[in-house]
Amino acid sequence: MPDDAVTEPDPIDLPDWDTGPRDWPMAASSLRATVDAPTARRATRLADLQSQVRCLIQRARHQKLRVLLGVLNRIDQEIAREHAQGSADLSRLNRLIRYFDRLVQHLQKTQDDTPEAIALYTGSTDVPEVLEDSLRRSGFGAHPINLENPDPALLEHTGLLIYLAQDDADHEREFSQLADLKKRMSACAQSLMISQRDDFAIRAAAVRAGIDHVITYPIDSARLNTLLTGARAYECDDEQITVLLVDDMATAGMYWRKQFARANVRLLFETRPQAAFDAAITEQPDVILLDLYMPEMDGVDLARIFREHPQLSDVPILFMSTEERDQHRLEAKLQGGDDFLNKSIAGDDLIRMVRYRAQRYRQARAERRTDSLTGLLNHRAITNLVDSELDRAIRQEQPLSVVMIDIDNFKSINDTHGHPSGDRVIRRLSTLLNTRLRKYDGVGRYGGEEFLVVLPATEIDAAVELIDRLREQFAEIAVTTEAGDTIHCQFSAGVAGYPEHITPQEIINAADGALYSAKQAGRNQVKARHYED
Repeated sequence: MPDDAVTEPDPIDLPDWDTGPRDWPMAASSLRATVDAPTARRATRLADLQSQVRCLIQRARHQKLRVLLGVLNRIDQEIAREHAQGSADLSRLNRLIRYFDRLVQHLQKTQDDTPEAIALYTGSTDVPEVLEDSLRRSGFGAHPINLENPDPALLEHTGLLIYLAQDDADHEREFSQLADLKKRMSACAQSLMISQRDDFAIRAAAVRAGIDHVITYPIDSARLNTLLTGARAYECDDEQITVLLVDDMATAGMYWRKQFARANVRLLFETRPQAAFDAAITEQPDVILLDLYMPEMDGVDLARIFREHPQLSDVPILFMSTEERDQHRLEAKLQGGDDFLNKSIAGDDLIRMVRYRAQRYRQARAERRTDSLTGLLNHRAITNLVDSELDRAIRQEQPLSVVMIDIDNFKSINDTHGHPSGDRVIRRLSTLLNTRLRKYDGVGRYGGEEFLVVLPATEIDAAVELIDRLREQFAEIAVTTEAGDTIHCQFSAGVAGYPEHITPQEIINAADGALYSAKQAGRNQVKARHYED
C-alpha cells in the first residue's frame, strides 16, 4: 500500500429533492448562492461547494444525466484546483456554474434528460452525411467554429472537436491553430480529424497538433460511431468501469477499493485463484490487476488461465508487483500480461491507467460487435442480445418484444438510384431507430435491409404502437440520392415476444413470420404474431 494513503470524508448529502428535472434548478441556485456568498470565507465556500457538487454527481450518475454529469465533474476538478493553487478570483468556477445553470434550464424547458452535447467542427463547411448521421446517433449537436476567432464559451464546454481537412488547405497553419485550440479546451474533450489524404506526413502533423483520432476516406462508419461513443464517455469521464484485483493481501483490497470508489470504478477483490477465475467469468471485468507472487498460484500462471478462456482472452491484464528485475517482468508480460506496474504507484496514476486500458478494450470490443455501415449492433451481437434479454425477462417475469423490420422495395431503390443511395436509406433508418428508442432498447442490423429491435419490459401491443409511429416518421423523411433526387421510403415490420414465445429462435422466427404477413398484406404496415397465430 502506498505511504501516502489518506482517508477522504464522505460527501455531505443535500436536501432530499425528488429526482425530476424540475428539481435541478434548485441545485443550480444552491451552487450559485454558495460561490457568491459575500460573508463566507473562501475556504469555507469551496468546501461547501465541493460537498454539494459531489452529491449532485451521485444524483446525476444515478439518473444517467450524462451531460450534466460531465459539467459537474469539471466543476469538481476546478474546485480541487482552487484548493491546491488558488486564484485571484473564482471567475472560471463561476463560468462553469453558469454553464451548468444554462443546461439545467434546458432540462427543465424540454423535459429532455439528455441535453445536446457539443461537437465543434472546423476546416470545412461541407459536413459528410455519414458524419451528420453518426453525430445525431451519438447525441452530439454540431456547431461550426472559426479557427481565427473561436467562441471561448464553446471551447470551454465542448466534448468533441472535429477537423475536416481539405486538400487545398494550409495544413501547417491550421494544425498550429488546432494545437492552440486544444490547449484552451477541457482536458477530457476529444479531437478527430477526417481527411481525404492518408499519408504519414498528415498523420504526423495531426499527432503533433494533439489530434486524438484520424479517419480517412472512405469513412469507416463502424469506427466513426465507436469513436463518437467513446467521446461521449470522455465528455463526462464518469462511465463506470469494473476492475478485478487479485492479491493475497486483504489490506490491498481495502486500500484500492476506497481509491477506486471516488473515481466511479467498481472493484472486485479476490485473494484466491479459483474465486478470481469465477468472478472474472461472472462479472466480465474491463481490466484485471494481478499480484505477481501469491502462495497458491503465481500471477503468471493465473494470467495464462485467463488468456485461455474465450470470454477473457482480450481483457487487459496488468501485473502489480515490487519486482524490479527486467527479465522477470519481460517473462511475465510474454505469458499474458499487457503491462507491469509497481505496487507503490500513486492512486491517481493507477486510476488513469485502468481507465485508459478499459477505454481501449471497450472500443475494440464495440468494433467487433458493430455493423460497419450503420454503427448498430451486427447480426451476431443483436441475436445474442435477444438471448440475454429473454433470460432477464424470464427471471424478472417481465414481457419482452422483438421486432423485425424490412425496408419496402429496397431492391428497386438500389436498381433505380444506385447502391450508395440505398446505403443512405439504410443509414437514415438506423439513425431514426437509434435516436427514437430508449437507451436500453437494442437495435441491430440483422442483414441487408433488415433490422432487429429488442424492447425489454414492453408488451407486444405497445411495441406495435411504437413501431407504427416510427414507420410513419420514416415515411416522412426525405432522402437525397447520389443524383440529387429526393425519395421517400417505407418499411414493414413484424412483432413477437415473450411470454407468447419462449426461446430466442422461436421469438425471432415469429417476428419474421409477422413481417412476412405485413409484406403479404401490402407492405408499409406493422403486424404482430401471437402464440395462437
